[in-house]
Amino acid sequence: MSFYTSLTGLNSATAQLAVTSNNIANVGTSGFKRSRADFGDIFSTSPLQKSSSHIGQGVSLKQVRQEFTQGNISTSGNSLDLAITGDGFFPLRTPDGLQDVYTRNGAFTLNDQNNVVNSTGQRLMAASVDSSGKANLAKLSVLTIPPKTSDEAVKTTGIQLGLNFPANAPVITEPFDRTNPETYNKSTALTVYDGVGNGYLATVYYARTQVATADNDSKWQTYFFVGDMQVKPALLQASNHVGEALYVNKYGELAPKTDPRVIPSSGTTALYTLDQLSNKKASTPATAFGSPVPQNEDGFIITATDTTAPGASESVLEAGSSVTFDIKLDGATRARTVEYVTVEEDKDPAILARNLEVTVNNLLGQPASDLTPDEVQELRYGVTVKFDTANSKFVIASGTTGDESSIEILKNDGTADWLGFNPPTEGQAQTNQLLESASPNEALRGIASLPAQLTGEVINASKSSSIALTSGNKDFLVSVDGITVPVSLGPVPASYTMDRIAEMLEQAINGYEDPESKRLVSGVQVAFENQRLVFTTATTGEGASIQVTGKSDWGLANTEMKFGQTTEWVKLTQLLENGAPQYVKNGVQTEDGSSASAQTEWWPVYLDRGELSFDMSGKPVSPLQTMPFETAILQGGTGALTMSIDFTKSTQYPSAFAVLSQSQDGAPEGELMGLNIEVDGLVNATYSNGSQVSLGKIVLANFSSPSGLRQVGDSSYLASATSGMATIGEAGSAGFGSIRAGATERSNVDLTQELVDLITAQRYFQANAKAIETSSTMTSAIINIRS
Repeated sequence: MSFYTSLTGLNSATAQLAVTSNNIANVGTSGFKRSRADFGDIFSTSPLQKSSSHIGQGVSLKQVRQEFTQGNISTSGNSLDLAITGDGFFPLRTPDGLQDVYTRNGAFTLNDQNNVVNSTGQRLMAASVDSSGKANLAKLSVLTIPPKTSDEAVKTTGIQLGLNFPANAPVITEPFDRTNPETYNKSTALTVYDGVGNGYLATVYYARTQVATADNDSKWQTYFFVGDMQVKPALLQASNHVGEALYVNKYGELAPKTDPRVIPSSGTTALYTLDQLSNKKASTPATAFGSPVPQNEDGFIITATDTTAPGASESVLEAGSSVTFDIKLDGATRARTVEYVTVEEDKDPAILARNLEVTVNNLLGQPASDLTPDEVQELRYGVTVKFDTANSKFVIASGTTGDESSIEILKNDGTADWLGFNPPTEGQAQTNQLLESASPNEALRGIASLPAQLTGEVINASKSSSIALTSGNKDFLVSVDGITVPVSLGPVPASYTMDRIAEMLEQAINGYEDPESKRLVSGVQVAFENQRLVFTTATTGEGASIQVTGKSDWGLANTEMKFGQTTEWVKLTQLLENGAPQYVKNGVQTEDGSSASAQTEWWPVYLDRGELSFDMSGKPVSPLQTMPFETAILQGGTGALTMSIDFTKSTQYPSAFAVLSQSQDGAPEGELMGLNIEVDGLVNATYSNGSQVSLGKIVLANFSSPSGLRQVGDSSYLASATSGMATIGEAGSAGFGSIRAGATERSNVDLTQELVDLITAQRYFQANAKAIETSSTMTSAIINIRS
């Protein structure tokens, strides 16, 4: 029996030698885990045998056990080489997709289907991730690294160009021709993309058309080409500095949509551009023109014109003639009757006009006893009466300007026929001598002019506080529209509130008669506001003036003459192209104005197409938003692009032309530029179009008993009943190691230990062989006893 016992020892030594040799052979195998042979003694007995005297029957190999200790990490230049630091296995799937395999060998490459695989074609499994990088562990799929993006091409819709235009660039007057560099100043080029990622060369040319002055901005015209096709600018509504769309009324006043006066138009509207708002006009009063009056050779008015008729004679206008007519101004409810008796000098029509002007203003500016309270509010000021020597006509104009002014001269008794304001013919109604009334959407005379207003300096008093009026501060000198009014308040000494002082000043100024012209001062308003005395004339326009001089007690020691302002307005001019008026319908320019509303009062105002403008400081004036362009049909029928260009970051400084910034929002399909695998297994791919895509997260598998895994070669394992089912988790989480990219895990075989084990196995084998030899010798001795 000892022979067989020693034989089991030889077999065990052979197995130990085989395991050690396998370990040594796989010293260079990535992810290899050394094996260890476990042995057990053979001991069998029956229940009736005495165990204390029973001898064992040898040794047997129980199992070859793997040790899953950490191997050293070796770096590499391949980003798909992966090493696990800590516990876990890479989950793989066989090429047929039927078997799950696990390994620590992270040497991966890409196959022809862009799947991440090992050397045997087993595919690495990964979990999908959401935008935050959280993995979905419920369903794993093969990790794929696309070499090119798919459906990520972005069509260009917006271009941003921040340029500096040289302030000293010359103005180009020649018609634009892209083949002739003399017809433009500069150009820029960039690539734009269609919906499938095809690139097209886009070029923008710039030609300076106007130099900045005190009244005008500097202007540049742009020309946009995609390939060889010019893309025309689309209509762009003008906006203010905060980007609010601008509208224009019949006076050329610009206002944003948020202005409560603006009622945006709808449907079809006339097309007005910002550059066309340049026809400025001074506001004018409503004016009545008389018929030509007869004059003799000396220029005097005569009462007969047909000197050839029998008995006719030339009669010069005589003194003492009564002139009576009715006048109604600016929407007053009733007419006022002017009565004037001529003097000798009135034979000169210019003098008569001046005298009539004084009479009319004295009448209309002073309240009459028969006026109702409402009619007192209808006092009128600043009427002018002139004689037009060139046309031999009397001209009477309202004292206010703009479309709200009106004038009616009504003849009532025939005494003013020679003024040219003749009575109506039989059967006709009494007519006025008016310019035609303005319509809601067409201006004729503009807007009301402004009065002259003088504001004194601040004084230390409130409206209700009293201030002493003394002989030292009671005197004022007032000049109103060329009439000097000496004012002396009293009695003194006394104390008055500032409201009362203002009231006293107003009463003292109004009603004063100019000794020379006999004209009455009227309508001047005096108020005390914000600790200042404020004087305002009733007359308006550039002819209105006021100056008040008084003591410093009243804040009037250092005043200057103040003048009114004749307002300006802009005569709207509808855009014409090829002689046809242009309209805007649904945002598109058209010549069809059939549906344009006649009630429109505010129109959208547009910029000239493709024009850039800068002020004298070099800052952009327009457009202050992106410039849209019409749809470009791409060459070869490959599609269409609708783009806009943002020039808002451009400047015009006295330096060279420069591209400060340039970008566009389109993108082609991207080529794989780099791959980054994080320690938690997140796989990020970077593509040439700038996109970064999270392709998935490499997960790890672990087992309750890794030593129970079934080896299948190539450092791969299958789950078994002993190992338990695989548990999937994220790298770096509890129970799982982390992943290191660009590295592999080396074999955990300790060569020194294996050599020692090899010597030990040799000794075991030699000892068991010696036992067999001894047993054989003893058997031979027994056999030789007979001989």
